[in-house]
Amino acid sequence: MTTPGTDSQPVDVPEPVAETLRTPFDTVLSDPIRLRLQAALHGLPAGGSVTFTALRKTLRLSDGNLAAHLAVLVDAGYAASTATWHGKRRTTRYAATLAGRAAFETHVQALEAVIAVARPHPLEPEL
Repeated sequence: MTTPGTDSQPVDVPEPVAETLRTPFDTVLSDPIRLRLQAALHGLPAGGSVTFTALRKTLRLSDGNLAAHLAVLVDAGYAASTATWHGKRRTTRYAATLAGRAAFETHVQALEAVIAVARPHPLEPEL
């Protein structure tokens, strides 16, 4: 890696920065749609849930795309679904599980750490 504006002198990445950049991300939440879905569920109050239709409208996804991504979250244990019937009409609601909330927090912390090390740091004043 080289520093711009120099004579192409190699610069080592400091070990704390390298360690942060090696922090693994949650593979389930690395998909942008699943991250947005989990964020929507995470943003609900504890015990809250949202309908499939509300998620579809909010995120502007097709029924098939939404169903496929929700299935991955449910299979991973990050979301739970409940279905109720009103006559012949079924309503499915989704909520974040405790495991899903913890996974989301951990994934967001990893993202924030990578962003923090990528931001330029102001020079420390000389004493």
